[in-house]
This record gives sequence, C-alpha cells and structure tokens, in this order.
Amino acid sequence: MNETGVPIVEAQGIYKRFGELEVLCGIDLKVSKGEVVALIGPSGSGKSTLLRSINVLERIDRGSIAIDGSPMVQETQGKAQYVSDTELRRMRRKMGMVFQNFNLFPHMSVLENVMVAPVQVLGRSKREAEEKAMDLLGKVGLLDKATNYPYEISGGQKQRVAIARALAMDPELLCFDEPTSALDPELTGEVLKTMQDLARERMTMLVVTHEIGFARDVADRVVFMDRGIVVEEGTSREVLSAPSHPRLKAFLGLVDR
Repeated sequence: MNETGVPIVEAQGIYKRFGELEVLCGIDLKVSKGEVVALIGPSGSGKSTLLRSINVLERIDRGSIAIDGSPMVQETQGKAQYVSDTELRRMRRKMGMVFQNFNLFPHMSVLENVMVAPVQVLGRSKREAEEKAMDLLGKVGLLDKATNYPYEISGGQKQRVAIARALAMDPELLCFDEPTSALDPELTGEVLKTMQDLARERMTMLVVTHEIGFARDVADRVVFMDRGIVVEEGTSREVLSAPSHPRLKAFLGLVDR
C-alpha cells in the first residue's frame, strides 16, 4: 500500500467484449505501491486486455477502475463512465507501459527516444531531459548506445531502451505486456535482469508474462487468468508451488517444464 493505504490500482467488476466475444468477465484486481504483480495464463485469457484497460488503451464496458484512489472510470446504470479526457491524461502519466514490440521511434537515436516524452508531455527542458535519459540508459546498461539508432541494436537492447523510456516519465506504476515474447531466448535474460533490478528498488510493476521463473522469483503476487476470469491468485509461492485449481495445475504442467 502507499502512504495513505490506498492501492495504486483498484479494478472492480471489469467487463470487456469485442463483438460477440466477452474477453473480461467481472475481473477484480488490486496493485499496491512497491508490489510486483504477475498476470499469467494461456493465450486469449484476457491478460493483455486487462492491462490495456488499466492504461486506457482499451475502454471497458462495465466496472470501475481507480488510480491512486481517484476514480478513472465508474459504472453508472450498467455502463462504464470515464472521467474527462484532461483527467484521463493526468492519470495516464502515473503509468508507464512497455510493449511486446518495443515501439521505438526508428528515426530517433536511443537517447532521443528516451528524451522525447519528458520534453513534449512534461515540458522539461532538453538539458534536464537529456541528463535524466543518460542516467536511465546507465541504469539499464546502455549508456554506450545513446547515439545509436534502433536498427543498430539488438531486440533485448531495444526492450531495455523501452524500459528506460517508460521510466523517464517518473511513473508510479510500470506495466509490461509480455516484454520478452518477441525476443530470442538468449536475449530474454538481459531484459528480465533489468526488471529484477527494478523490483529490488521496489518499483511498482504489473507484468503480463509467460516467464514462470520470473513470476516465481520476482513477483510478490501472481494472478492466474483463464477465459476472462481470475481463477486463482496469491503469493508466488502459493500459486506456483502449491496450485489448488485444476486449470492452473494443467497450465503449469504445460509451461513450467
């Protein structure tokens, strides 16, 4: 919990459908400050849709989401009602997002990719943004790549730049959507190590991942989703070492070999 005891994210009764397909079916989720929560489950279980809904990259149909105690969307007469666009932008600045496929600007250097949002969105001076960006590139082990362009670095390095770019906005919550799924196995470790370092610093993180070892070693809590519902959740030890639900046992039997 943060200083006031309020979860940084509190989602209740989240429903989301795409056409006839109901992807989220009444999801509840809380994330407290300093906590690492891993969302696991089979493909199509709704993990990424839930993450994107929290970041307002998707809009829910029903339910409520509060960010740091402030309502972002509430259910009124069976429909989701969002706050104003101005208030949404303010809330989204509390959250950083790291995507599967990096989403770096190809025409900008590594340094410029990390600097651009603080200058354009937060109104920081270029000098201040550059100092912060260089510090973050050092943090993720890429200071020597500052002048390179995305096409000149590996996938693992691109993802670490994406992490630095998200951190440059000073988020209170950092969200990851399958951050290693687009990487070759030998590059996955360097990204997971960066995430482990952030966890040791008590960065609040919500991570959609298929890396069960990461969830076991780093996450404070693990949430297993299947077919749009939360099937089981608890500490990483409870969920991954002593699963109780047959669907979770079957899932771990397939992926955790």
